Amino acid sequence: MTPDKIKNIGQSTIQIGPLNDRIYLMELSPEDMPDIVSELKSKAKSADVSKIFAKVPSELSPHFVTEGFAEEATVPNLFSDDDGTFLSFYRSSARAEIKDQDKLDHIIEVAEGKSGTGINDKLAKGLSIRKLTKADSSSLATLYKEVFSTYPFPVHDAEYIENEINQNGCFYGVFHKEELIGAASAEAGHDGWSVELTDFAVRPEYRKKGIAGTLLHRLEEESLVAGKMCFFTIARACSYGINSLFAKAGYTYSGTIPNNTNISGSLETMNIWFKHPVDNQSA
Repeated sequence: MTPDKIKNIGQSTIQIGPLNDRIYLMELSPEDMPDIVSELKSKAKSADVSKIFAKVPSELSPHFVTEGFAEEATVPNLFSDDDGTFLSFYRSSARAEIKDQDKLDHIIEVAEGKSGTGINDKLAKGLSIRKLTKADSSSLATLYKEVFSTYPFPVHDAEYIENEINQNGCFYGVFHKEELIGAASAEAGHDGWSVELTDFAVRPEYRKKGIAGTLLHRLEEESLVAGKMCFFTIARACSYGINSLFAKAGYTYSGTIPNNTNISGSLETMNIWFKHPVDNQSA
């Protein structure tokens, strides 16, 4: 299926299309308020997508709630001058219904039971890690194709990855000899304050070798040096491993986003986790 498109509404950035069957308001410009709320609903209707997902400064969230959006997660100090709220508007009631709720609740419970215990950031013998460059774009695209049959952003496209590396994305990769076997990225927010830790992928035969923990640790180190003050992730709610990874690393669970993201062939529910690194250092 064709990847969803990234477009602008006024000064704001959205992603829209049938792959995720949604509009994602990725970056909201306050100058577009309040008209953008009704514009998003109108565009969702004309595109016939069943959901609008929005990440907005919390002081602006009441405008969305008044128009029928549900607040699903809040991240304190997500922006330099405000908290961040994640909201959804459902044009289909079925899109809001979570399957396997008991299992997803158990995954959060298990993860929170490991909170702050520390991650395994020691690679197994024979593995190495380094920052990726645009020369690695094709290898990275190949890795994502092998791990994820579908993905919410076109990471199967080497040209897209190269563009991300050249702009605000920071990718690290783990290698066995010269073979890329695991990767993840840190994507900076537009105001330079926050960073999303995302795009974790490890080839199945190399899992449980400290790869994900090493990637997270290295991305956090670089993000801290770059002055990022809020770390967050939007993690697959069905994964014991990824939720436990962030809990062990000191992240706090913030909320669940139903049926939000097309990964590996179907829409998946996602969890929000966050951490303020300066607070963790002073604790």
